[in-house]
Amino acid sequence: MANLHISRAGRITVGCAAALLAITTAAACSGGHDKPRSKRAEAGSSAPAESAEPDADDASADDGDDLPPPGVDYWAGKADLAVFLCRTSDPKESGCAAGPVTNVQREATLAALKAMPQVQHVYYENRQEAWRLFRAQNANNPLLLDAMTAEQLPESFRVKLKDRAALPIVVSAMEGRPGVASTMTHGPAAPPPSGTAARLTQEQARRAVLTANDVGPGWRADTLTDTGSKPASEPYSGSSGDAGCDRALADAPTGSITIALGAQRAFEDPNGLRLVASVQVYDGDSAALQLAKTRALLSGCSGLSLPFQNTTARFSALPTPALGDEALGMRVVFDHNGPQTLDSVLIRMGPDLAAVTVAGATSLAPATLERLTRRAAELLRSAVRD
Repeated sequence: MANLHISRAGRITVGCAAALLAITTAAACSGGHDKPRSKRAEAGSSAPAESAEPDADDASADDGDDLPPPGVDYWAGKADLAVFLCRTSDPKESGCAAGPVTNVQREATLAALKAMPQVQHVYYENRQEAWRLFRAQNANNPLLLDAMTAEQLPESFRVKLKDRAALPIVVSAMEGRPGVASTMTHGPAAPPPSGTAARLTQEQARRAVLTANDVGPGWRADTLTDTGSKPASEPYSGSSGDAGCDRALADAPTGSITIALGAQRAFEDPNGLRLVASVQVYDGDSAALQLAKTRALLSGCSGLSLPFQNTTARFSALPTPALGDEALGMRVVFDHNGPQTLDSVLIRMGPDLAAVTVAGATSLAPATLERLTRRAAELLRSAVRD
């Protein structure tokens, strides 16, 4: 977990390479079907019951034989955009200010998507189907599955465009819309990952860190530095003051979490926005355990204002592309002389973790954060294969 330092002026900076982790709202696994298919919610399912489903195109894996190998986005190549609908646990802000999505909001969002000339197909994914695909995608990660429940996954519309160049237009039309929590783009279809990622050496970790060219113009880059072996910070410690949150923390997986080695580079823009790109190598199963602990934090504490490092913090999930073994994102909003935001996205491949963390009074544009996340995954994958 990142060490956060709050300056006297109230600006958050990130002091080390380890990023905060959280559950992604993407519920997806891959496939190679010519046309997506769908299976509707069934009575008696352990997943939460849905309201009347909208008249969208059929979309999801039809049965167990359709489920793809672990670690691959089912929607890659089938849809270009995910539109996640509001859950009870989402912060009451923006499109979720009135609470969880209503039937009227759901139908209105579908109608708006279908009316857009840029849209070719709109597929609906209910929570039951999201849970089935999530379990398939993470079949090799029992710690994650133990920490998750179907209730944490959102309903969504998956949107296929006539031309991916129209993504910014459709994203702009959906973000902040009543009943819409967030959006996330899907990449093209990709082959399943092969084998278990190797443990990186120090030199490989250094090569996998984002560079100034990767981040782009307008950012001042610090020197690349190595981070040594150390215990990892707990996602949260102490009493939250909320019974449900404290119970979730107490029920989290236990075990020692140790970082063996790592490297990081920090960047800063003229407005004081701070970005830290890092790669860390964990001992044993520590990386997966750290993610599972953080998911437990979000499962019981999301949206609460918690005491944290002499201030208060509110944790929520960030939608993140399906990359590596796991790709997770979290937003932390600190109340310290006004709101300060820390966004952190992490990609795990075996024991190796690549992270992109951004902190400041404002947040990075979602499209820019996603671009950096995908580039960080490319660099990590290249280092693992060296």
